[in-house]
Amino acid sequence: MVDVDNLKILVDKAIEYGMEKCDAIIARIISNKDSQIRFSQNNIDISKRWNSLQLQLFVVVKGQKTGSTDRPVSTVEDIKKAVDDVVRYTAILPDSMFFAGIEDTTGPYPELKGQFDNKIDEFSEKAPSVINSVINQAIQEGAKRVAGALMLRSEHFFFRSSQGPEGSGKRTAYDLNVRALQNELDYSGQGIACGTIPSQAEEVMLAAGAKAGRLSKQAIGAVQGTPGTYDLILTPTVAADVIGQIPDMANPFYIMMGLSPLKDHLGEQIAPEFVSANEDPLFEGGLDSTAFDWEGTPSKTIEIINHGVLKNLVHNTTTAKMFDSESTGSSRLASLGMGMKMLLPGSSNIIFENGDHTFEELTDVTRPTIYVTCNWYSRFQNYQSGDFSTIPRDAMFLVNKGEMKPIKNMRISDNTMRMLANIDALGNDRTQVFWWEVRTPTVIPTMRIRDCRMTAATQ
Repeated sequence: MVDVDNLKILVDKAIEYGMEKCDAIIARIISNKDSQIRFSQNNIDISKRWNSLQLQLFVVVKGQKTGSTDRPVSTVEDIKKAVDDVVRYTAILPDSMFFAGIEDTTGPYPELKGQFDNKIDEFSEKAPSVINSVINQAIQEGAKRVAGALMLRSEHFFFRSSQGPEGSGKRTAYDLNVRALQNELDYSGQGIACGTIPSQAEEVMLAAGAKAGRLSKQAIGAVQGTPGTYDLILTPTVAADVIGQIPDMANPFYIMMGLSPLKDHLGEQIAPEFVSANEDPLFEGGLDSTAFDWEGTPSKTIEIINHGVLKNLVHNTTTAKMFDSESTGSSRLASLGMGMKMLLPGSSNIIFENGDHTFEELTDVTRPTIYVTCNWYSRFQNYQSGDFSTIPRDAMFLVNKGEMKPIKNMRISDNTMRMLANIDALGNDRTQVFWWEVRTPTVIPTMRIRDCRMTAATQ
């Protein structure tokens, strides 16, 4: 059992000591209990658990210099050293060009639902047997070899700002990635599952294993695809990466840095009327749901795309002042590549509205159509225009009136904004997606998109 009072004591020490050294300080202590199971060649390779206590600090020094640190701690002396180090380093930095203050008001925080599993320790004991069942499901569906990983996390944290706000929270999470293969590497399938209540997710995990095995078997005999223009059917896994990035880029910092295609599109129709998506830190069961942002501003649901129209950007205190707006409670301690982190606006959970089409309806097509189940290596050639490419991985099929012919070695080479505008239909299978290609939890259905450009993967 985590002693939340002890977390508060450590945070208070950081704030009290830090205020002797700097103008403002935000401190967060996170107590994590993690478990990981990795498996390959149909067997569990590693099953381990570990605990950690992590301190995160953001400081303001000499009015306009900002800095941060994120490090493990175990004693009050560790905390004091962390404060000393970050203040000393921040003092020699130039004034920040991207800082206009932090939240200085306090208020009630909304209540979150579906965020903590009281049975996670019990499930952690059971998890190896569940993974063995996942492997068996994939084999029963036709896989020869099965690999992947399951991560479990239990987190308690306490936060306080020298400007007044403070709060605490707890959450649990799981994410499972299963890859099933035949003897030939070209014939593979993926299944993923994620959520916040692992003790209720065994059936979902088994389904992920079965899906991976089934797709692997269906991919046998895949032939080289022919480059050209096709309608695409994207599973939630692929749609989250390709289309889910767009509301994630409704961020003034990305726009100012030239890393978003949404500049000058506010108020415009950028998608069909049946497409809506929110930034929703209050979503029940969302992996990154939070009652307040990193500055202590209460969280709220933000309409990003409403019936196809780009309605809002997310803001923290700084960008709200720069854009003559209000904070949306979207402040995050974020990094840009390697190095020190900054307080920037950012997403928690991207939530798309569900569609009303069954999978059978989506695949009942007469136009040249490709069904993409997984993708890797998404890269932008031009962030401002939205030009990108990504490589479909694992099972992929040429579809004709519901029949599927396996193909391989193709690349999606297109434009995210154009693909968003060309969404033709949404499935009724909205699913939460989180894995290494999708770092912002995204809840999204299968999508059918008109006239997409496919090239050979070697080009």
